[in-house]
Formats: sequence, structure tokens, C-alpha cells
Amino acid sequence: MLRKGERMNQGLRAALAAVVLGGTGLSQAHAADGPYLGAGIGLASVRDQLDTETLDADDTAFRGFVGYRTSALPIIDLAIEGAYTDFGRPSQTVAGQNVQFKLSGASVAGLVILPLGPLDLYAKGGALSWRSERSSNGVSMASRSGSDPFYGAGIAFYLWKVGVRAEYERFQIKDVDRLQMLSLSVLFQF
Repeated sequence: MLRKGERMNQGLRAALAAVVLGGTGLSQAHAADGPYLGAGIGLASVRDQLDTETLDADDTAFRGFVGYRTSALPIIDLAIEGAYTDFGRPSQTVAGQNVQFKLSGASVAGLVILPLGPLDLYAKGGALSWRSERSSNGVSMASRSGSDPFYGAGIAFYLWKVGVRAEYERFQIKDVDRLQMLSLSVLFQF
């Protein structure tokens, strides 16, 4: 005879197996080859050394993206994605002056996706072509541009052709100590 704890463990295992097996049918509904379009909002965080002071500020960021997903490999899906991101205008008072950091840019990335039923786990990497401006009390101090790599990871949930993503990205921008973003996006797969 099974004790109460053992019956509960068996019940949890059976429920988990049902979710995994049932989810594989749902994954086929969203993992089809094809284009997708999405938009998101997030929190961009910048950290930069300004002479002897440090700017460490956050602001709301916005993103629009378009991509193409393929299930060419048996276990993983691949995608390529283009995006435009406005990292907002993080600002902070540094040495008695209001310093504002403005950055935006277009990016291209490759995604490696592990479909797990209605959930996806993914990693991404790519390049961002950016333009930044640092100002103090409304006067431009420095304007720069360039292209640098970035990487990230996330999780997505799909219900038919609509997906919701939560992701973390880290951008390796030269002349900036740290730029990272946490975001939540909605996408539609065609």
C-alpha cells in the first residue's frame, strides 16, 4: 500500500507527463516554419563611468521586431530576427548636473529555440548598429555610433499563433560599461 506522500508524488509525475505529452501537440501548432512580427516594452539599464562619477540609471525601452522561424532540425528550431530598439533616456544627477543617456539602434540576431510544448526556451546572439548621445543639463556632451555584439536568453509561451516572450539581453557597447535590457513582448506568427 502506498503512503500519502508516495501517492502525491505519483500524481505529480502523472500530471507532469500529461502536460509534456499534451503540449507536444500544441507545439506543432506554433512551431511551423514562417514569419512573425512583434513588439515589446522593457527596462533598459545603463552604467557608464563619467570622469570620477558613475552613471547608473534605468528607463523604459521599446522594441519592434520581425523574424522568420524554421523547424529544420529535429530537436531545435532556428530563427533570424531583425529589430529596432529605443533604449529610452536613462538619466541621473551626477556631480550636481542632470546627465541623460540616449541610445537606439537596429539589430539582427539568430535564435536557437528549444520547443517544449506551448513553451519555448531560447538563446540569441547578434549585432546592434547603435547611435548614442550623452547630454548634461540639456547640452549634448558626446554623440557616438557603432556596431557591437549582443546576446540574450528568454522564455516564450504560445497559444496558437500568438506568443508572449520574457527575455534578458546584454549589449557589449564600446565606451559603455554596461547596457542590458529586460523585456516583455507579444508576437504574432503568420
